[in-house]
Amino acid sequence: MPLFGNKSTRVFFTTDMHGSTVVFKKFINAGKFYEAQVLVLGGDMIGKMIVPIVSQGNKHFTANYLGKLYDVVEGDELDKLEANLENSGLYPVRLEPDEVQAYKQDRGLVEKRFAELASSRLSRWLDIAEERLRGTGIRCYVQPGNDDPYEVDSVFRSSEVIQNVDGLLIQLDDTHEMINVGAANQTPWNCPRDKTEEELTQMIEKVASQLKNPSQAVFNLHVPPYDTNLDIAPELDETLTPKLSVTGGFKMIPVGSKAVRQAIEKYQPILSLHGHIHESRSAQKIGKTMCINPGSEYGEGVLRGVVLELSRKGLDSYTFTQN
Repeated sequence: MPLFGNKSTRVFFTTDMHGSTVVFKKFINAGKFYEAQVLVLGGDMIGKMIVPIVSQGNKHFTANYLGKLYDVVEGDELDKLEANLENSGLYPVRLEPDEVQAYKQDRGLVEKRFAELASSRLSRWLDIAEERLRGTGIRCYVQPGNDDPYEVDSVFRSSEVIQNVDGLLIQLDDTHEMINVGAANQTPWNCPRDKTEEELTQMIEKVASQLKNPSQAVFNLHVPPYDTNLDIAPELDETLTPKLSVTGGFKMIPVGSKAVRQAIEKYQPILSLHGHIHESRSAQKIGKTMCINPGSEYGEGVLRGVVLELSRKGLDSYTFTQN
């Protein structure tokens, strides 16, 4: 009995939403919008930072983000500012001036609050998914990416509509299996799930070796393969500032994973899905494998993704989307 009762499977894939609630809502709605049977989120779910919104008394609050000073009044103005920051993937927090000082003096306090805020937002996202996906028959798979702390994994254990598939092999339909690994090769930021290339090789091999038919498989690997159109990013100096090229623009280099590339070359799945490098929206073949990175514009509230048509013949088509 076919899992979907038809000859093809439509998958919507996106990645790197980094805490943006408006982008997550668009992702959940994408199943119905694109008439997809499967939704896949490829990694990096949590936001980047806390933005203090500091009380100045008399119901006035100020915030400073990216050099812009916000001065708002409690009520609609404050609510709008908090919503805008959340939809940009940030965590706005109302604080008294003495609390700000405490945060400045205790990095551990910041990290503890950040983890609480990230888990709380993910819990709200699960409520949204529960409301919009239950009863639709649409399956939703997510995996944490290298930016996501391991503490968030427990949030998904309570969900009946979203499955955390990191490190697992799953059956997409009667023909296609999908392996999932959210870790990445080492980055300059020492993210929670950064690994050495050797560790990444072992993690991928552990799941890929279980495949019954690799030639019809889908790889969902957060980091893109090394030296492709999918992994080009600015080279950074020791202060993590992008280097300039002789022509005046940024000096661009490949930053993807050699372990990922080697796994693709070894198993030659029909399709390999990636993210991680937001500016490298592209598709490129490695041998018989179509490798795709839809890119990310989460900071602008834009959902970038790709609609995939899978059949017994393989990958029939792919269409980049943006909304």
